[in-house]
Amino acid sequence: PEIVKEAAEAEGVTVEVPEDFYALIADRHMQADKPFEEEKTKAEAILETAVEELPPTEQTYYVDAYVKEFEAKVLKVVNGKHVALDRTYFYPEGGGQPSDQGFLMFGDIKTGVVHVQKMGRVILHEIEASEVPKEGDTVRGVLDWDKRYTLMKAHTATHLVNGAARRVLGEHVWQHGTQKGVESTRLDISHYRRLTADEIHEIETLANKAVLADMPVTTVWMSRSEAESRYGFRLYQGGAVPGKDIRVVKTGDWDVEACAGTHLKSTGEIGFLKMVYTERIQDGVERLGYAVGLHALKAVQQEELLLWKVSETLSASLEKLDKTAEKLVKELKEANSEKRKLIKQLAAKESVIETAETAMVAQEIAGVTLVKRDFHEEIDVNRMVQTANEMMKRSQATVTLFYGSDGKNARILVMAGQAAVKKGVNASEIVQKVAPIIGGGGGGKPNFAQGGGTKPKKLEDAVKIAEETIKKQLKQWQKLL
Repeated sequence: PEIVKEAAEAEGVTVEVPEDFYALIADRHMQADKPFEEEKTKAEAILETAVEELPPTEQTYYVDAYVKEFEAKVLKVVNGKHVALDRTYFYPEGGGQPSDQGFLMFGDIKTGVVHVQKMGRVILHEIEASEVPKEGDTVRGVLDWDKRYTLMKAHTATHLVNGAARRVLGEHVWQHGTQKGVESTRLDISHYRRLTADEIHEIETLANKAVLADMPVTTVWMSRSEAESRYGFRLYQGGAVPGKDIRVVKTGDWDVEACAGTHLKSTGEIGFLKMVYTERIQDGVERLGYAVGLHALKAVQQEELLLWKVSETLSASLEKLDKTAEKLVKELKEANSEKRKLIKQLAAKESVIETAETAMVAQEIAGVTLVKRDFHEEIDVNRMVQTANEMMKRSQATVTLFYGSDGKNARILVMAGQAAVKKGVNASEIVQKVAPIIGGGGGGKPNFAQGGGTKPKKLEDAVKIAEETIKKQLKQWQKLL
């Protein structure tokens, strides 16, 4: 905008550049993939109104993010559970970072802080106890340090992953959202296609190199104009931030961003970072999931355990696991192909040969041949379908009613030729009617439907009703003639 302004002024045209120009650009950049912010709930509105006269809470977590315990004065208690203090080291939920948790202690009472939120300029601490401190009381706050420290690692790691993704994929990468967590964290970035395994590994490697470099993480409050002049609109990777002064977080020479979260003093404190998954959440947006510290180690160990289990199942060493799996998949495909051929051959024979085993029963109804067959425990759907298909090839004026049970499950399959369908047979209607009888469900189309259930003892009743329904459908067609 500065160049445009200078060029315009050279032509005698005055151009006013908004003070928050880059913030507006960043906000617009993220808008397309940013969900509409929900209106404040009635409860939130009540809370905000209740504390609007209070002075701003001193955000001492910005002074020192490593303080674990502190003392503060109670300014007000809202609704018997929301405590406003004059200062706090509890970080309120915001910017994709969950709120801190911990305890407030006063007198002989120790109560859990379950949630912290910022209402306007005031930070409220939601507590568990039925007894609450009084206005003017001094309370002692104790943070759940393990959670806070892990979230600090996750937040700083997010800046590293974002920077690594930009270096690997290109300058078009833009942060579309993030949610930090203890077990894992996610970062959504703009990218035009799915990430490859090589790209994921390269991002992970670069991020861990940044961890091992133990770069200093510095935070400084700067005027918006100075920050934008120095760093440009990339400053707003995490979204537009309000105010004339903004908090700038600089991670060595790796990344710089306007950010309100709590951060480490150096990247080395992260220890280790592990990518655990990626997914395409919408067109043009990739989600990266990762864990940090001991949770990253846990993720690696879980993957190793899974590999060991597969290795044991396949009786193959880890080094040969991929080759063994490829061989098994190939053999399985060949076996399935051979199975399909055999089923087709068997179906062709069964469709014309009536034996004690096939036990097919055929009857003529209104010019349509109804063929029933009990497959007993051989309830292979593919075999049933292939056999029915072979019968349809010989005559489209055919309806097959195939069924069977393995003792635990029952299955019914109905197929109707084109001529049978024209005469009123509806396979879907038949199956939908009888499937509940065998304790299940099913459906399909007028020419083909199937269903199954867990009540094999009811199969005989279901078949009887299915046969009656077919006859009824054909008789109704006859009446229309």
